[in-house]
Amino acid sequence: MKSVPPQLERRRALRLQKRQQLLIHTWRTVALLSLSTVLGWLLLRYGWSLNGAHQVVVRGDTAISPELLCDVSQLRFPQPLLAINPTMLERTLLDNLPVQSVQVSRRLLPTRLEVTLVDQTPVARAFRQQAGGLEAGFVDREGQWIQINPAAPSASPSTAISIRGWTPERRALIASLLEQQNRFNGRIQTISLHPDGAVSLRHQTLGRIDLGDDNQRLSQQMDAIVELDQSMPPHLLQGIGVVIDLSNPERPEIQLPVKPATAAKDE
Repeated sequence: MKSVPPQLERRRALRLQKRQQLLIHTWRTVALLSLSTVLGWLLLRYGWSLNGAHQVVVRGDTAISPELLCDVSQLRFPQPLLAINPTMLERTLLDNLPVQSVQVSRRLLPTRLEVTLVDQTPVARAFRQQAGGLEAGFVDREGQWIQINPAAPSASPSTAISIRGWTPERRALIASLLEQQNRFNGRIQTISLHPDGAVSLRHQTLGRIDLGDDNQRLSQQMDAIVELDQSMPPHLLQGIGVVIDLSNPERPEIQLPVKPATAAKDE
């Protein structure tokens, strides 16, 4: 047998040693990455978790408590912080609380959930037709519907006006009418939005006022109501069923109820 030269043997030993070192380094790297992944997952899953409502911070001028917010949003504890979707939570709170806007932020150090709320201010009571029947609620000054939530009661509306027939498409019209209410010294009692597009009001002294369906004349009609309230003789409005037609505000009409004809007496 030929003897292997010492130099060749040494080179073979060095190559083997390098392979062993590379294998050891590779296993160490894989082990460290695996351990880091597991530790990172455990930290995300259990390290940054909400353990109760005390870690939910509600900001803003609102009476809504963290406990109520957790109940409405159906947060269950312990709750991984990073598993909470801020966008979905904001939508849930907007749909179930009497608030105008919601902003949700997750904080890692210290672990907490911050929720900033802006309350809706009810201006008038309102009713709308739903599949299950007539639903009661409130509207704000922009005509936005405010859901009644027994767990989060809204403040009392700032006016005594009742709006009947609310629909999303007529929010701008409602806002315009509510904007005018200060001109009437609180005498507007009811705003009725009819399915055919017509609008009618119930005025404390003038009675029923029909505005028709031409909303472009709303400003003129409001001016006419103020003028009529100041100049109309009270005796003209004493009959039951009197209606003031302001569909043409330049020519207001007073519609008196038709009296039933008296039956002829038998001779």
